[in-house]
Amino acid sequence: MWCCQWMKKIQWKKVLMAGLAYVVIAFVVHQVEAMLTMDYYIMPEYFSVWSKVMMPSAGPPPMSFMIISLVFSYVTGVTLAAVYDFVKGLLPKKFWPKVINFSDLIIGLMVVFFTLPVYLLLNVPLGLLFAWLFSSVIIVVLGTMVFVKVLE
Repeated sequence: MWCCQWMKKIQWKKVLMAGLAYVVIAFVVHQVEAMLTMDYYIMPEYFSVWSKVMMPSAGPPPMSFMIISLVFSYVTGVTLAAVYDFVKGLLPKKFWPKVINFSDLIIGLMVVFFTLPVYLLLNVPLGLLFAWLFSSVIIVVLGTMVFVKVLE
């Protein structure tokens, strides 16, 4: 069977550990981002944009949202760490060039597959969309620094 053969090359124990580190980084950065952008979330004209998972009613998100968010961050971290582990041989050998090249790849994909479609399809304030992009760039760069250290 030729499907998913690439997964056999992944160092899964290290990838799962790197995913945990990614969760911590993402949680801290997203908390700061949320505090700095809170005004967008409380604007009545955007209430219909937010999911029922995040805002089942006006007010702060329920604890279930935080738990789901942590699980999704872990899945994201493990996925990115696995991709890093798979492509690391194609990257430069030194720490910073490796961090910059992998981050550049992921950030480019984020812009194309998230930022541009959200701008085109959803009524999200542009300032908030840029804040999401900026915080995601920070998370990806810090996460990649961890991946380079843990997955070598």
